[in-house]
Amino acid sequence: MTLVDVGNGVSLEVTRTGEGPAVLLVGGLGQPAQVWEYTGVVEALTSAGFETITYCARGVAPSSAPEPPYVVDDLAFDAQCLVQTLGLEQVLVVAYSMGCYTTQALVRRQPGMVRAAVLLAGLQPSPIGELVGRMELGLLEKYGEIPADVMLFEQLMTTLQPSLLQDPASVVGWEQVLGASGEVWTSAEGMRGQLQASYSWITANEPLPEHLAAFDLPALVLAFEHDLFFPPQGCRAAAGQMPNAEFAQIDGVAHGGLFTGQTDTVARIVAFCTAHRPA
Repeated sequence: MTLVDVGNGVSLEVTRTGEGPAVLLVGGLGQPAQVWEYTGVVEALTSAGFETITYCARGVAPSSAPEPPYVVDDLAFDAQCLVQTLGLEQVLVVAYSMGCYTTQALVRRQPGMVRAAVLLAGLQPSPIGELVGRMELGLLEKYGEIPADVMLFEQLMTTLQPSLLQDPASVVGWEQVLGASGEVWTSAEGMRGQLQASYSWITANEPLPEHLAAFDLPALVLAFEHDLFFPPQGCRAAAGQMPNAEFAQIDGVAHGGLFTGQTDTVARIVAFCTAHRPA
C-alpha cells in the first residue's frame, strides 16, 4: 500500500494486487480499504485473473481529509483522478453501500471510464438512511462527536441480520468485534465530510429516474434481504429503470452481509467481472 497524490490536493492510500484487467473497489462510508481483503473479495478476484485496486476514500485514514463539506461528486472526482493517475483508461468497478453513489457519479463525470459495475447494497437508499444521517450530523453539530455507544448500537442494528440480533452470544461477539475496530477516520473533518456527502445524496432523492435511465453500462445490482439502509424492493425497482442491469437478492443477511453470513455474494461478483472482462 502507498499514498498516491491524485493531483487534486488529495492523497489516497492505494493498494494494487494481482495482474490482469483492473477492478476498482469502491468502499462505503468510513470503510477502510482492508475490508475488501477481510471479506475475500480481493483474493477471489486476483485468483480469477484480475488486478484489484483498493483505496481509502478522502476522510478515511490514512488518506487526506480536506476541509468539509463534501459532496458525492468530490468522491467521484477523487476516483476519476486515481484511475487516471494510475495510467488506466478503463476499469471494472465493484462498489459497496455509499460507494455505489460514488460509482454513479463517476459514470456521469467520465463516460467510458467504467466498463461494467457491481452495485452492492447501495443503489436505492431508504428513509432509514436519511433518518440516521440526520441524527449523526445533528449529534456532531450539538456535541462535536457521535458518542461511541450510539455508533456501536447503530452498527449492530444495521449490520447484523435478525438471526444474529436474536442470539445473545452473537450480539456480544459482534459488539466486541465492532467495538475493537478502532478509529477509521483521518480526522473529525473527514467523518463530517463523508456524512455530509451521503446525506446530501439521499436528500436530493438520488438516484433520480433520469440518472438511472442514463446508467446504460452493464451492471449487477445486489441487495441483502434484511438491509435497512437499502431494502431489496427499492433496489429491484431502481435496477429496473437501468437499461442494462440485472438484479439479485441475497437472502438471510442484512447490510453487513458481505462479512456476517455465508452467502454467494463474492462468487456472484467474480462471475460478473469475468463475464465483462476485456477481450
